[in-house]
Amino acid sequence: MNQIQKYIDHYENKLSLAASYAKKNEKGFVRSTMGELVEGMLDLIWTDVVGGSSKKNDYVVSKSTSGIKLKFQVDRHLYTPSNTLVALGECKAYLDRCFMERASSDFSRITRGLKQKPATFILALEQATGKDAFQYYMDEGHIDHIFFLCDGIRSPKKPIWNNNFYKPINRKSLQSFVSFIESMR
Repeated sequence: MNQIQKYIDHYENKLSLAASYAKKNEKGFVRSTMGELVEGMLDLIWTDVVGGSSKKNDYVVSKSTSGIKLKFQVDRHLYTPSNTLVALGECKAYLDRCFMERASSDFSRITRGLKQKPATFILALEQATGKDAFQYYMDEGHIDHIFFLCDGIRSPKKPIWNNNFYKPINRKSLQSFVSFIESMR
């Protein structure tokens, strides 16, 4: 089996699990499974392609102009096998305005606390950000790349784990993300 199919199978399996939770009306499990889907896919790809560490809860200290220090982190901090931080990734089942705003803010604060700026990206299944808001946060310059793995705009009334509203992974989008990760080897 090729690697792309492995990642698509991961997607399909997690969607199926989310659908089974939905049938039991376990909405919290649906939500967490969808989050695990994207984070797990990033972990699989990073491990397969780079072989480094994909760390969560990996806090970076950032210092304000008055000297106050706070710790920040995003969903994944990606390290090479030689333990060099090369990327910061936020993972979302869908990317809406508030998630994009928070990612931009967190990327800004984390990179301020580092000597070498890692790449910053968001990996999401579906787009849910308006065109103007999307461009506004991209214009801030703290998010280097955004990858959407499914086509179309998210509709909360049409969840992709529901067979009636299923969206397949766009193989070209997935391959584009894998190529991005390959560039960090």
